[in-house]
Amino acid sequence: MNKIRLFINPFERWSESKLISYGFIFLFLGSTLAYFLKSRFDNFLHISFVPSLEFYQPFVNNILILMCLSFFLYIAGIIQYPKTRFIDILATVLIGNAPFYLLSLTNINDFGFEATQNVLNMNLENPESIPADIVIYFAIVSIFSIIILIWAIALLYNGFKRAVNAKGIKAIILFVIAIILTIATTSFLPLNY
Repeated sequence: MNKIRLFINPFERWSESKLISYGFIFLFLGSTLAYFLKSRFDNFLHISFVPSLEFYQPFVNNILILMCLSFFLYIAGIIQYPKTRFIDILATVLIGNAPFYLLSLTNINDFGFEATQNVLNMNLENPESIPADIVIYFAIVSIFSIIILIWAIALLYNGFKRAVNAKGIKAIILFVIAIILTIATTSFLPLNY
């Protein structure tokens, strides 16, 4: 049970300096994995597969997303608890975003890119023409993505809750608003270059 809690709420066990160190390691490994698997995080909570990438692109995209998320969660934290420390929010964001890097694994051997292109190029008026392997792929990726999303949101909220001494519905509302603002802002950033 303690190991499961560690995956959902490492903020209770580790110091912010250790969390930040692990977070930067995850950022580096996740961005490197995204490069090799031609995956681009082009918005918070969104991944795209592309035919090619420059090495720096996943790093720039992930850093911009993390900066936006840190900014909005910090503002929400200050509203909830004026003594919120940015370092605690940074640790939250670095650790909370780490599960999303695993989504790059859904493009091994460019299968995700090719499956998406095949579906986009098909006549969707005739769904029987979609090959079974692509349907199975999308079903598995959907389930995997939902698990990753739940895990990441749980990490982000648990870290936010601890960083801002959160109690009550106000903290939940502020957290949700910060997530929505991050999604909206990152959708306008030039992450598709």
